[in-house]
Amino acid sequence: MATPGLPVTTPSEMPPVLVLAPPRFVGPLGVIRTLRPLGVRVYVARTTERSLGRMSRYCAGAFDIGEEGRPVGSDAAILEQLEAAARRLGPGAILIAGSDEWAVFVATHADPLGRLFKFPHQDIELVEGLASKQGLYELARKFGLPTPRIARPADVHEAAVMADDLTYPVMLKPVLSRPGRQFVSIASNRESLLQQLQELDDPGNVLCQEYIPGTDADVWIFNGYFDAQSRCLAAFTGRKLRQHPARMGLCALGEYVHNPEVIELTEAFLAKVGYTGIVDIGYRWDKRDGAYKVLDINPRLGGAFRLFVDANGLDVARACYLDLTGRPVPAVVPNDGRRWVLEAADLIALKHYRRDDGLRWRDWLRSFRGVQEGATFSLTDPLPFLGAMNKLAADTFHARWDRFVVRPSQGVARRIAAAGGAER
Repeated sequence: MATPGLPVTTPSEMPPVLVLAPPRFVGPLGVIRTLRPLGVRVYVARTTERSLGRMSRYCAGAFDIGEEGRPVGSDAAILEQLEAAARRLGPGAILIAGSDEWAVFVATHADPLGRLFKFPHQDIELVEGLASKQGLYELARKFGLPTPRIARPADVHEAAVMADDLTYPVMLKPVLSRPGRQFVSIASNRESLLQQLQELDDPGNVLCQEYIPGTDADVWIFNGYFDAQSRCLAAFTGRKLRQHPARMGLCALGEYVHNPEVIELTEAFLAKVGYTGIVDIGYRWDKRDGAYKVLDINPRLGGAFRLFVDANGLDVARACYLDLTGRPVPAVVPNDGRRWVLEAADLIALKHYRRDDGLRWRDWLRSFRGVQEGATFSLTDPLPFLGAMNKLAADTFHARWDRFVVRPSQGVARRIAAAGGAER
């Protein structure tokens, strides 16, 4: 049911948009803010914890879909909810997946959903392969995309058998990233590896990935939009300047830097696999062999997509909307130097960079030169930022309280804090 008092129809020439994502993801808020100047009404999923997108004064409304912004429950029931939303929104409404789970759900039910919404149709096997670290590794090897070596133990016992053959340090990542299962950590030796696996609730969902040495500036992000013929209509690249967790997590502070090599590498790979729609990709430049190696591919809207806004205001959400509504997508005009910050995540990261790297307060403050946009902050739309800070304060309190009442062994699964709930 739509939020009472809010209209659910728009002029036929500007179809509305429904973005599906968990409540703390910043992607829906970015879509609301980028499409509003075009006169587009953007809706989100209603959740018990009020989402960052729903806090925006510009959010057009919310629908009951799934549970807590996730496709949890009966597929048939979720499809009925989406059908009800489509009837209220009217013909031509556009559906955007803001998480891996929703990307898989939409691809799985593309036929019935295609009669209700417009969205890029993707092959379910390809989406599932890209969303899985194991599947991505196999696709990358098959189609010639450089990738770090991986090992996937089935359990702690198998990890103990293969541990002596690994080159340390190794990164531990979930094979399938889902809310509550988005840990990232580093094992420096055999003992550290086995201890961390024993501490996890689901050690079978852990992948050991080769660690590539370097700095945050060696981590690159690609954001792009590919049409129904797998042609790239918009491509953007940038570097991570700070991460959360420090040196191995999501983008806390990033800078737009045009990188033709990364763009060419990505376009060639995604054309080979026949990809369509919005994509968010992480690479790390390996100075040992001079190659950009893919770390992950998110077959959906990325959390940091508003870092990539060209000189004329184009981003992947706008490119997708223009293409699906039959409008031309203008050529990208690089906007080098633009910076974007995920406020809550950067505040958490600051503590670790000060402790581990000696980051000084004045240098931290100087790093915000060139920041043109925050993930949640806006003088004309203040509630999402206030909500994110409130969530950060509450999470910090609970984390400190847990030190006294929760087993320290659960700390690995908490390696990525809520940080305003942002996704990659």
